[in-house]
Amino acid sequence: MASSTGFLDRHGDEILKTWASEASRAASARGLSDVELKNLMPVCLAALTGGADWKVLMRHIESHLSDRIRWGFEVGEAVEEFAILERCISSCAAMAPADERPSPDELARIFIALQSIMVRTTDSFQVHMQLDEQQEKRFLRQLRTLADQALHAPGAPLGEHLKEMLAVIMEAMAAQCAALFLYDPRSELLVTQAAVGLAEDDLQEIMTSLDPATVTGLMAASAEPVAIDDVATTELVVSDALRRSGIHSLLGVRLPQRDRIRGVMYVGTRVQGPFSTRELRRIEALGEGMTLHLENGHLHAELRLRIDELEAERALRERFTAILAHDLRGPLASAKMSAQILVRLGDRAARPDIVARIDRNLERVDLMIRDLLDVSRMEAGQRLPLNIAACDLREVAEDVVQDLEAQHGPRFVIEAEGDVRGMWSRDELRRALWNLIVNALKYGRADTQVAIRLARRGDDVRVSVHNFGDPIPDEHREHIFDVFSQRRRAPKAEESWGLGLAFVRACAEAHGGSVEVESAAGVGTTFTVTLPLDARPSQK
Repeated sequence: MASSTGFLDRHGDEILKTWASEASRAASARGLSDVELKNLMPVCLAALTGGADWKVLMRHIESHLSDRIRWGFEVGEAVEEFAILERCISSCAAMAPADERPSPDELARIFIALQSIMVRTTDSFQVHMQLDEQQEKRFLRQLRTLADQALHAPGAPLGEHLKEMLAVIMEAMAAQCAALFLYDPRSELLVTQAAVGLAEDDLQEIMTSLDPATVTGLMAASAEPVAIDDVATTELVVSDALRRSGIHSLLGVRLPQRDRIRGVMYVGTRVQGPFSTRELRRIEALGEGMTLHLENGHLHAELRLRIDELEAERALRERFTAILAHDLRGPLASAKMSAQILVRLGDRAARPDIVARIDRNLERVDLMIRDLLDVSRMEAGQRLPLNIAACDLREVAEDVVQDLEAQHGPRFVIEAEGDVRGMWSRDELRRALWNLIVNALKYGRADTQVAIRLARRGDDVRVSVHNFGDPIPDEHREHIFDVFSQRRRAPKAEESWGLGLAFVRACAEAHGGSVEVESAAGVGTTFTVTLPLDARPSQK
């Protein structure tokens, strides 16, 4: 019987050759080069024969395991290499001549030593795995911290926050570049949101389609991570900037948004070659983290916008309530005072002027309340009710002007061109025209006239009210017909409900027509209502 040391010395090459043949067919060899597969076992065999220090062996095992973990191996696959060595030693011992065969005790010591190596390997593997998981958790925690900071600093550019997060992902993947593309539903393209590392500047302005023939399109179409082993030779469409950057391999993942594509994130490395299973899993985890933070950011932005809208609406309603109380108090106080005068006079004198004043002020209150109710209907999605009959717009305009002249004097001019009669609701048109003329008085210069122009244009009639005054700013013009949209101040700092123009639009649309405004410096402001000659079809 030979000693275990002598046996391993004499048959070491044979054992290693047999081991390499069996190990190359095992799962533990997948994706490894010949050198990567065989780099540990000679040291292990030397340690078993006493030709290498056990501390040296453990350093080799640590390095070996670090590579295996990085490439995505499981603990069983790492231990399998030693189990194969044990089988090869046992098989070689059984086939060796009797005088070269180790004794059962010697063979048992070899196997005990191998078992000890496997236990140490398992323990070391678990430590490496825990460290790897902790490292991944650390990167995910950094992403969460950056995302929280972004939510609490809404004024900072989104691209800067995303670049900081991509820098963390690039570090986590030991990559040299990273890029994030988000899907734009309007253009149906993937648009660069941020890029860091190599080719950072060149990757900023890229827009690509969802075509799987492109790198980003293929990543967007795949539910699994997509690896590009060599950017230089791939047949996929890749940006020239990326090809020139020195990046060889890409690993990308789709960022989902429920059942829709949110975007694509990829990292690139200078190293050419396949990515490990663990790298695939890590970029998936980082992609999920990025998706979660993007969704949280989107929800936070929507919530912030909704809060701002509610605050603006609350402020408008408070202002509306204050103006409502002010506007109603004025005519009601005037009517009450006039009524008290009549009571004190009794039968001693007839005062038709006081009666007319009461009637006029109560009419103003009635008009305000009717505007409020009708605009409320409009806001609720209901159509403005109309009582359509034959109507002469010139008569309506003259009636409104006659009432307003009693208070404002002869500041009005009416111009009529052609036949301006049609089938409309007289009461609603009178109120709409009243609101337009009152608006012109409020914002027009006091020393200028308000012009009311009526004109027939084919099958339509156009009603225009023009005043000279400061132009309406472009940013106010877009929302000037919205409810509570009082955004400009009258020269006398008067305020109104912001309902008048909203009612004008509701009235025009209920008749099947429209309203528009033109305003420019030196020209003044003109509101124009266009009505079809017959509004009855619009009520069907």
